[in-house]
This record gives sequence, structure tokens and C-alpha cells, in this order.
Amino acid sequence: MNSLSRMLEVLNLFKPEQPVIDIEVICSQLGYTSASAYRYVKELSNAGLLVRLPRGYALGPRIIELDRHMTQFDPLLAASRDIVGDLIAQTHLELLISELYDSTVINILQRSGADEQALNFGRGRPMDLFRSATAKVILAYLLPRQLKRLFDNAAPGDLERIGLTWKDFSKAMLRIRKDGYCISEGELDPGKSGIAAPIFDEKGRILGSITLAGNSERFNAFNREFLSTLMIDAARKITSRIAG
Repeated sequence: MNSLSRMLEVLNLFKPEQPVIDIEVICSQLGYTSASAYRYVKELSNAGLLVRLPRGYALGPRIIELDRHMTQFDPLLAASRDIVGDLIAQTHLELLISELYDSTVINILQRSGADEQALNFGRGRPMDLFRSATAKVILAYLLPRQLKRLFDNAAPGDLERIGLTWKDFSKAMLRIRKDGYCISEGELDPGKSGIAAPIFDEKGRILGSITLAGNSERFNAFNREFLSTLMIDAARKITSRIAG
């Protein structure tokens, strides 16, 4: 790990149960020397990514600035704004736009439908690649070597929903690619179901997914072919716009 990666690793220490960190936390949890920890927090603070508080360091205002910029100008969001509105108007289901980040999926957009109770995994909430249609439709389009590595490192509980053997796991991924979409029920939120389709970048690499989700009773009232066609078409339009 190079010096830049080590410095950025400091940002991964922030969690709901740990909103403020100090030099001692950095050294104990990352194994850095005090000199390195002080150097990294100084650089991150100068960049606005950290802010000094009496009890240590919190995330800085530059992150809010970047979040605003992403909300307004992110190419994926810009390519999907009108499509998002049309899908919600047609179905009244909740909609998510999600992106792949390392081995995690992050929801970068959440728009409410008719359900009063929103999804637990909304904007900014990470989810693993083995749960939900949102994540599994991305998982299915990773390169074979990536899939094998994820399979080998997965916990048995993660694989139960897909396939405990590499053969069964591979078949499940192939089925999603053949269908062009993925449906899940209750994998993240009890009583909620969702359908997702993949979004690709200009080189045909998996970039993220678009998802419609909602109360299972409402969701299951829709014809599955109608929903799948709706989502596949929407994802293809977004992909085409991103490719330019």
C-alpha cells in the first residue's frame, strides 16, 4: 500500500459508532506510527476532508461540497433524471440508482414512491454484493476472475441465496445475465421486493444498476414481464447516454 492509499485509509475509520477519530484511534486501528498519523490528518485537513474538533477529527466540509457537485453533475445521475421521473410516475414504486465501489454497492440516488415506509438501504448506504437485486445484478456482470475471488472469500450465509458451490453460483450469475435483470424479495427489508437492471459504461463494463422496489404486495401486483421490460429499457437508455 502506497502513502496515498494509507492516507485515504484514514477516511474509512469513520462509522456511525465512531464519528470522531483521533491520533490514538488511527494508530491503534490502522497500525500507523504517530508521525505518519499526524502527517496524514494534516494533509486531509488542509484539503478540507477532515476538520479539527476538541475531541479529535471529523469529516470536513469539502465532502459536502463534493456531494453537492455529484448530486448536480454526476454523469450517471444526469443521464437518468427524466427516466427516474417516468418510472416512478408509471409504477409509484421507490427507485434507486446505484454504483459499484470496490466490492460494495452504494446507492447514489433514492426517490420515493407511494409507500410511506422508505427502504432502509437508501442513498449513501453501502450494501454487499450478495444481497438484493440491486447488488446481484451488478455482481453477475463482473469478470470471471472477480466472481471467483468473491465466491472464495464469501461467508456461507452470503452464498445461501445464490449457490453454495461454484457451479451453482456460476449458473445463478449466468441466469441473471441471460434475463438481463434480477428480482429479490425481502433480502434487505422484510416485506419489500425489488427488480434491478444493469447499467454499463462506455466500454461495456458494469457501472451500476437501476432498481424499482416497494411493498411486496404492491410489487407483486405488477406483471413481471411489464416490469422487466420497463427496467431493461430504462437501463439501456441510461447506458446509451453515458456512452455518448
